Amino acid sequence: MPFRFLVAALFVASLASQIGSAQQITSDMVISGASLNDGYGGVLCGNEGQIYRFSGYGRPAPVMRVSRDGSTTMFYLPDEGAPEVIAPAGTGLNILASRLVSHKEGRMFEMDHFDNQANLLMQHRLSIDFVPTKMAIMSSGKTVVLGFHPGNSSLEDHKYGGAVLDAGDQVIKRFELPLPPGGGGWTFGSGMSAGDDAAYVMLYSNEGPKTAIAAISAEGHLDVKLVRLLPDAEDRHHNEWLFGPGVAVEEYRYFGYVGGTKRAFLGFDEYDLRTGKKVATKSTVPVGFAGGCYLGNEFSMLAHSAHVDPARGLSPDTLRVVTTKLTDGRTTR
Repeated sequence: MPFRFLVAALFVASLASQIGSAQQITSDMVISGASLNDGYGGVLCGNEGQIYRFSGYGRPAPVMRVSRDGSTTMFYLPDEGAPEVIAPAGTGLNILASRLVSHKEGRMFEMDHFDNQANLLMQHRLSIDFVPTKMAIMSSGKTVVLGFHPGNSSLEDHKYGGAVLDAGDQVIKRFELPLPPGGGGWTFGSGMSAGDDAAYVMLYSNEGPKTAIAAISAEGHLDVKLVRLLPDAEDRHHNEWLFGPGVAVEEYRYFGYVGGTKRAFLGFDEYDLRTGKKVATKSTVPVGFAGGCYLGNEFSMLAHSAHVDPARGLSPDTLRVVTTKLTDGRTTR
């Protein structure tokens, strides 16, 4: 999924020049040493609104942390490690990396622990037997890693599940996703988050109920809450699932009218993590990429520079971090 972010970005960001969005933008900073074409495709939101960029697809490259002021910090993996999944920790960043042992033995997985200044603190080899795709770290120090066992012939044969790791990255519980009530099987949606005593992930099914929030306890127990969503329509298109303080957030593109002209906006429906019930709707103008950091009252996102004021002298592939205010309800005019 990493490069879907950039594909969606080009469409959404192209709409920004059509909308008078200056009053909603609270900050617009050029990112030091970053470009739309520098090879990063995966993104993750940090605990305080930082945006982490990583290469994805097992490519050996450092992880870039982008602060809201545009400054960057690089997390370099030792031994030509390739980041598979990453997760902010209370004191820094954890990177689940793969490394080639030999052509015969294939790749192994290790957890690299970094502090906030990108200093490597420790490494542990992992004993997981599945392909990792998501990760979140609880405040207790336990980690939930999610992924799948590859099927024999197609994606439908994959078996989805994960493991809970202790603070020393040892597996203390393995689990598989339960079957949804409508039949078929759950797969992981986008996004993952963690609280004091649980990790949260969105689930998706092609049959029966389509969407749910799964809470995974420190003991590896799953509590699945179904979420009732509005279906996509001609004037409403789902983009992404995000997480904010205590909520899972469906981000979608919808259309309203400005001065009698049809314009695009971004809508955000909040769902309580514990109950799965919708608790709020907010909106903003699209001024950047589809994914970003949902901060409750603001939305922080990456943006290219194809539509900025020419007086700024930026090339189209210059990356910026842009933050906008969120308004209650859906803006339609």
